[in-house]
Amino acid sequence: MRLTEQLAKWVQAYLSDQEALEQAQRIDELRRAFLAHFGELEALRRKEITLLQFKKTLDHKTKSKHRIHGKKTNIWGFSGFSGQMFFNQIYNQAAYADMMVELTNAFLEAVEIPPDHMECESWTQDKLAGFVNVIRQTQKAALEKGYPPQKCASIKFATFFLSFFWGLQDLEHYPIYYKADREALAYFGYDSGGRDKPFDSSAYFRFTRCLQTLRDKSSQLTGKAWSVSEVQHFLFYVSHRLGETKAIETADTGNLRESRAAQRLIRLLREHNFIVSYAEEVESIPDDVPEEFRNKVIWRFAGTEGETTCAYVFVWDMPSEYICTVYEENEEGFLRKLYSIEAEDERTFLAKLHAHLLRKGDEWRQYTLGDAAADAYLEREILEEWLDVLHERKQMIIYGPPGTGKTYIAQRLARIMTQSERRICLVQFHPSYTYEEFIEGVRPEVIEDESGTAHMNVTVRPGIFLELCNEALKQENRDCAYTLIIDEMNRANTAKVFGELLYALEYRNSAVPLPYSKSKMVVPDNIYIIGTMNTTDRSLAQLDFALRRRFPAIYVSSCESERVLHKYLEVHHSDMAWVARLVRQVNDRIGNPDFFLGHSYFMNRSLNPQKLRRIWKYEIIPYLEEYFAYEPERVREFELDSLLEGEENVGGD
Repeated sequence: MRLTEQLAKWVQAYLSDQEALEQAQRIDELRRAFLAHFGELEALRRKEITLLQFKKTLDHKTKSKHRIHGKKTNIWGFSGFSGQMFFNQIYNQAAYADMMVELTNAFLEAVEIPPDHMECESWTQDKLAGFVNVIRQTQKAALEKGYPPQKCASIKFATFFLSFFWGLQDLEHYPIYYKADREALAYFGYDSGGRDKPFDSSAYFRFTRCLQTLRDKSSQLTGKAWSVSEVQHFLFYVSHRLGETKAIETADTGNLRESRAAQRLIRLLREHNFIVSYAEEVESIPDDVPEEFRNKVIWRFAGTEGETTCAYVFVWDMPSEYICTVYEENEEGFLRKLYSIEAEDERTFLAKLHAHLLRKGDEWRQYTLGDAAADAYLEREILEEWLDVLHERKQMIIYGPPGTGKTYIAQRLARIMTQSERRICLVQFHPSYTYEEFIEGVRPEVIEDESGTAHMNVTVRPGIFLELCNEALKQENRDCAYTLIIDEMNRANTAKVFGELLYALEYRNSAVPLPYSKSKMVVPDNIYIIGTMNTTDRSLAQLDFALRRRFPAIYVSSCESERVLHKYLEVHHSDMAWVARLVRQVNDRIGNPDFFLGHSYFMNRSLNPQKLRRIWKYEIIPYLEEYFAYEPERVREFELDSLLEGEENVGGD
């Protein structure tokens, strides 16, 4: 009876929380929109794409966050340890064991749902058991070949992983096995936990039964029919509220509350948006910490970072000398090494940790399509379409008139793909740029023999692109995207610079022999190339046809550029919005779209009428003089004063 009353109170609280209801409705809308455009699973079944392509596309699509009530929200919750990271782990160990065919077949078999909504008990147990068996086989084969044990997948995540794909196909009958839902069910007295650790193939069946029972109970309490999806939204609400209450009740407690050094660490973690709920000195070391760290002093700070529950674990080698290793622990209890610190005093130690957390924050802060659209003043739908082209074809060219933001757009797209500045490489082509600089070539170097005598020697050195490929091919980097931006791509002799790369781009992961080193070059799937080119230098038609066929081309039109300028001026210089009309007037007079003025000339935070005159005098007029070199008298048409006649803002000028 008490549990029923408790449930009734929570249901009433949920139905009275308008923000929670609106969030649930918005998530459902976004999920329907996602599913309407998610055809990759069928493409994998038809063998139109590989499992690697499927995995990367899924990662790209599911990690996006949407702003709901001012907060960035992930609508699926698949991008964490038990979802995308688990996918990466089972893929990597299968690839290492040369068992990709077996894993692909097992995955397709496991995610297929029956057409007649059978009871979950029998078929889900069979699917889970069969899939886990293949994971164990690939893991065993990989370990026998020398694969690192710490990189192997944990089968405890298999239930959530498969339920996600069942849910994508029929969310009402096959709900996703969320941890928050299971915790809230346990709070209301419903037993959905696993019997056998770490994996219980029948746990999903009990979970769905509990959801159905709670659905019927909620419908009875409110007098209206509830769906399983509504029940899951309700359970997330309960779990979230319980988590907030627990954090308040236990904030900063634990056996480290008397340690001044620990309290200073807590303050530093708070500065980096980590809210500590519990601080303790751990007596029994977690299993994931290497053997050499046993019998050390361990401090653990549990809490939340944004929407993520995690902990920082400090394993002290010598606390008095400030030597320790910092780990991050996820909500499932798995540890990942972040940083090793050696310092002479506490101040230096805290400064080094602060510097590392700054770098970590910069690298881990999600950069989304929404961020790129806001930065570039472009429509999100346009950027999403361009990003899909890049994701599918792996390389593309962005071309258009000067000043239309081509390089800036390329950098925004690259940042979305890589989520890390250090995995973005930019090179500018020019007429003297060579194959030897880009792929590989011989370079002279001075060496000394044993007697100290200097000799001139010639060695083969990799070029910038080959170095990027070698970095992306490392086992630890295979799940990371790398992007090369080639600025002003058409200014070099691209056929000579690219050489055999043209073949390697079309046949990714195929070995291509190189002429100097006699080694093999492989362009992996996690390398993306974005070229930019000005239509004023050479037209797209003048590029080598074999290269054009491999690079889809995206045109940044003057109309798009004018819209960008209009948006920018409205936001930052509303009193000078007339400049956008001025640019359109100039472009109409120029007449040739390849030479239209772009918006970047005027994207200046300190723009004012005086600054505009300087821009016009020293940048626009010289550009037009070059264009009208054979009609110099026409330049007079573009004098700023004559163009401004009739403008309402002349007085402000």
